[in-house]
Amino acid sequence: MLTIVTAGLFVAATSGCGSKENYAFDELDLTPAQDELIEFPLGKYVIPIPLVQSSGMNEGLKRNRVEFSFALHALVTRDCKIQLAGAWKRHEGKLRDRIILVCRNATVEELQEPEFATLKSHLTDAVQAEFGSKCIRRLLISDVITRKL
Repeated sequence: MLTIVTAGLFVAATSGCGSKENYAFDELDLTPAQDELIEFPLGKYVIPIPLVQSSGMNEGLKRNRVEFSFALHALVTRDCKIQLAGAWKRHEGKLRDRIILVCRNATVEELQEPEFATLKSHLTDAVQAEFGSKCIRRLLISDVITRKL
């Protein structure tokens, strides 16, 4: 009986679990990223924004000012970075004006969103309209400081 159990353990230990199956998704783990995105700086901004709020039906409008400061970066592909750098040098003034205009027209709700999704959408439209290409994949807003004036 001991011989049979020992032989059975020996066969189980030497045979293993068999060959590993190849799955289609295993090869995807080894492939590099399709589009490596690079940050391109679009400047730092300090923009005073007038906020108009209605405080009630009988009281009229209440006006406040907020200073919104941030750094703006565009995520672009490596081949678009050179094209974007040239366009930035030629059109920096117009782009800064568009960015400031979009921010000054932002609502209180847009400035209070956690990820600034609506504001970034409006800024992306404005920046792409000036650059004339779809090189910009996404905009990043960092170093945000909002304070009352």
